[in-house]
Amino acid sequence: MRVTLELDDFGKQALEAQVRSGSSRDAFMRTAARYYLADRGSGRVSWQPPRCLGKDARRALAVTEVELDEETMEALAEEARRHSLPAARLAEHALLYYLADLDSGRAAARVRDALEDDSPTGLRRQW
Repeated sequence: MRVTLELDDFGKQALEAQVRSGSSRDAFMRTAARYYLADRGSGRVSWQPPRCLGKDARRALAVTEVELDEETMEALAEEARRHSLPAARLAEHALLYYLADLDSGRAAARVRDALEDDSPTGLRRQW
């Protein structure tokens, strides 16, 4: 399913940097969405989408399209409904959330913890 992301310069540059480092835009966005959704219930303040995401007034944006698998898109759309947001706006928030955790090292720690979990569902539970 195609999703149109409206990113500011920072978001677009950060996504493009990931693409240049070898990840496809679609795969990176899928990972970002799943990472974000897996963190539901974490209690982190940054997990909540900012209220301004639902506003019509937006700053200058760069538009890019990504393809998400049906399962990821449905989960994202369901969560977006809980926040009264369009799924594309929540996808943009999920992307920035994941990028911030990559930059801080938090994402790497979650992957390490999941890999160290010796149960057969360890990684699935984390993502």
